[in-house]
Amino acid sequence: MPVKPVPATTFSFCESVTASGSSPWHIRQLTNEGKKLGGGIDTTSLCGHVKPPYGWDLAVPITEYHLVHACTDCVTKYRKEVKS
Repeated sequence: MPVKPVPATTFSFCESVTASGSSPWHIRQLTNEGKKLGGGIDTTSLCGHVKPPYGWDLAVPITEYHLVHACTDCVTKYRKEVKS
């Protein structure tokens, strides 16, 4: 069965500049400027851990499958926002 994106294109996975390979991904709401794949995010992650400008977005779609790799606080707040 194909993995479908969760319906919320205004959100993105992001990481802190201090992230390691085993760090959970975080989720932030995007502004009109869109994703910041090269760094310099402009909003805080939903849990408050990743703060501007000290992070970057990931070129990974938000899917149910990928949510298992994310911060549980971000996922809880994300689910409330998108009502999934």
